[in-house]
Amino acid sequence: LRTKTGRRLYTESDILKARAIMALTSRGLRVGDVAQLGLAELNRMLDQNNVERNDVNVSPVVREIMTYATRFSWDEVRLIVVSKRQSLKRLVWIRELILPLISEMGRQVDLGNMPIAHEHILSAIIRESLSMNTNSKVSSGRGLRMVLAAPEGDFHDIGLMIANAIAGELGVNTLYLGPHMPMRELASVCVRYKATHLLLSSTADKSDGAKNDHLKFLNFLDANLNKKVTLWLAGRNALKYPVSLTRKF
Repeated sequence: LRTKTGRRLYTESDILKARAIMALTSRGLRVGDVAQLGLAELNRMLDQNNVERNDVNVSPVVREIMTYATRFSWDEVRLIVVSKRQSLKRLVWIRELILPLISEMGRQVDLGNMPIAHEHILSAIIRESLSMNTNSKVSSGRGLRMVLAAPEGDFHDIGLMIANAIAGELGVNTLYLGPHMPMRELASVCVRYKATHLLLSSTADKSDGAKNDHLKFLNFLDANLNKKVTLWLAGRNALKYPVSLTRKF
């Protein structure tokens, strides 16, 4: 479907079918052999191709969380995540639970095994738990001052929150601006905060809803920030475009 302005609209069924087709073609099937099939038949083929969750090396605690998620038992999911956060050192908790959980969640969504609503709820629980783990240590005095943000129109924030939690645990001064930051305001904040580093996570282009083209956003920052500010690029756009800036990045 399309809106009056020509933008495409997709139903949840559309997205699940596209992900199922992607999973099947990644295993050697031709697009022409599966594109016309319905979602139920695609899921049956996925089962036959041995792509169930247990086929990969998933830790017991991540598997337990995913099982509770499929049952809509969100209190149990939150209890496990919070209890692990309290019992493990913060960096260990991120490395051994949060990152594998995000990876498995993405895998199950791609395979069509996890509905979009479940993904949103589990992502919200992860965000909630990460927000309790930021800026927890006093600065180490190394003089690092890091700003973390995503461009205007980019609302993906879990990666930024993980980076902020890790930086805070390592004693780095951080200023977390989060997603959807206009480029002029971002540059202004970096100047006023006297940032030494800017971590920019970009996962959306104009075709995905971002206000500015990724390269335009980078060029503006490059021209308006002190040349001593190191720019760290993250997100899929960091790999999508080759860039050449007049600063460290």
